[in-house]
Formats: sequence, structure tokens, C-alpha cells
Amino acid sequence: MTAGDERTRLELLDQPDSLRGTIERELEQVQRIAKKIQEKKCSHIFLVGMGSSYSATLMAKTFADRITKIPVDIYRGYEFEFQNPLDLSNQSCVILISLSGETEDVVSALRAAKKRGAYTVSISGPDENTLAREADDSLRIISKDTKAMIAAHLTQVALLYLLLGFLAKYRHESDEVDELKAALDKLIQRLPAVISDQETRTRQLAEHFRGESLFYVISAGPTYGVAYKVAMTELTENAWVHGIIQYSTEFRHGIIEKMEEDLPVIFLIGSDESQKDIRRELETCRTLNVKTIVWDSRDFPPTNEFLAPFYLSVAVNWFVYHLALLRGKPPSSRRYMGTLIPYANMKSLS
Repeated sequence: MTAGDERTRLELLDQPDSLRGTIERELEQVQRIAKKIQEKKCSHIFLVGMGSSYSATLMAKTFADRITKIPVDIYRGYEFEFQNPLDLSNQSCVILISLSGETEDVVSALRAAKKRGAYTVSISGPDENTLAREADDSLRIISKDTKAMIAAHLTQVALLYLLLGFLAKYRHESDEVDELKAALDKLIQRLPAVISDQETRTRQLAEHFRGESLFYVISAGPTYGVAYKVAMTELTENAWVHGIIQYSTEFRHGIIEKMEEDLPVIFLIGSDESQKDIRRELETCRTLNVKTIVWDSRDFPPTNEFLAPFYLSVAVNWFVYHLALLRGKPPSSRRYMGTLIPYANMKSLS
């Protein structure tokens, strides 16, 4: 095992500590920011991220739609500026997520938001960075490896859930944040055992699928953000295989025509209402003799429906890790990022 392989493995093991340490340190700051959003009478919230950070915004929006009447919209980096939302103003809050705090697209979006007078909040890693320095307020993620995107991802989601949840509570719209926080504490306690169990289980599965060059990933509801991350960043970036994301409700409106015998399709099934549709499409695929890989919330410890994706994320992270190694590709290595295409760096925008 190379140093890069071990680094990725340690990221996976670090997830409970990152969650616990960050929440213990930042919870009061989360509550202060939520109160400030309320005091400023912000009428629109925008979430901005790229890659894994964007997948965190997908999960956060699903939660927000359930608990608050404030519109919450999500954007990918420069898309925020291309779209130039009309409602972006001094009555808006823009929350920008980037572990490095230097993602070019996201920092550019921060500066665009500030020009329009919006209240800006950053969520970034522990290192000093442009995003934290320029945002009005910031939340910082604790992780053993300051560049540990895998360890940080669930922590990003947890911070967004808590921030939006406390805002809804202060607006007298929902007290669901209290239940979610209690469930999150229990999940953090259970997570090490799940991580250990899935490290072993998923290696055998990865061995079976090591020769595949393409995977469809199907999900919906709160779990769709994890599916997006799996297809768009993990399979493609970490294992160098094609990942195609599909929201389950679109399955019967086109993609079914490409379902074929022995085609590998990953299903991520949460515990919310969307599971009914995902299970229906799973049965369709089985009828067609598609090679299905299923991670089902029923096979993990019971928890809040918005936290069920956390367990599924752990399982699929290990699967991609093993898949990459079995294909002879160190999970942390890159062909073009950092060489042909420079890593996003704010020095170029300064």
C-alpha cells in the first residue's frame, strides 16, 4: 500500500472524529449564525459548492425544503454568477462550501455575493484560507488531514443541517433540529463499528466488479446527494471508471431503454418516502437481469431519515476505495488535475 492509499484509508476512518470534534467546537457558532440570519431578516438562502461540496448542498436543500419556508437554492461555483439570481440582495444569505477554502469558482461566487450586499457564510477546512478570511462569518471543519475531503464531507452536511435546522427553530417553523441533533450524536457513536464492518464487506464486492468500466448510480430524496458524489467524484475521479447519476423518478422516462443484462447499476436506498420509487426501479432492473449493487438503509442501524445517507456513504466510499486499488489506481492519484488542468487556486484571481 502506498502512502496515498493509506492516506485515503485514514480519511475514511477519521469520519466519526471529524463529525464529533467539529460539532463540539462549532455548535455555538452555528447557532449564532442562524440567529444572525434571522435578525437580518434574510428572505432567500443560496448554497454554493463544487464536486463533493455541491453534493452536500443537494442533501441540505432536501432537508431545508422540509423544515423552512425560506427559499433555499443551490448552485455550482460559477453557475451562481452565470445565473445571476434576481433575488440576490442585502436580504440574502449565501453559504459557500469548500474544504480548501480556495476553490476558484466558490471564492469568485463569494465575491459576487458580497458585491450585491448579501450576508456570506463559509464552511471550510482548518487551514487558513481565502473563503474563511473574506466571508462575513465562517465555520471550520476539524480533520486529522487538513485536505481530507472524504472525512470532511459528512461533516459539511451535518453543519448545513444544523445551521438550517436552528434557523427554522428560531423562525418557529420546526423543532426538527433537536431530534436530528440527538440522532446525530447516536450515529457518531455507532459509526466506527459500521466503518469497520463495511471495510471488509465491500472489498469482496469490489473484487467482483473490478473489471467494469461504467456504473449507473440511482437514488432519490436525501440520499441523492450521496449518489451524485459517488458518480461524479468518487467513481470517476478516484477509480477512473465512468459514473452516471440518475434520479430514480426519471428512470422510466428514458434510461430504462438502456438497461441491459449484466449492466452494473448501484442503488442507494434511504428510509424516507423516496424509497418506494427506488425499490420499484430496483425490481425492474432485476427483472432485466441487470447486475445490481444495493446499499439499503434497512441494513444499517436505524436513524433519522436525513442521516440514513451517512451510513450508505460510508459503505460506498469503501467500495470505491477497494475498486480503485484492485484496478491498480491509487485512490488519491490524479492524471490531469494539478497537471494539465491546474487545481483551482485563488492566487490566479487575486
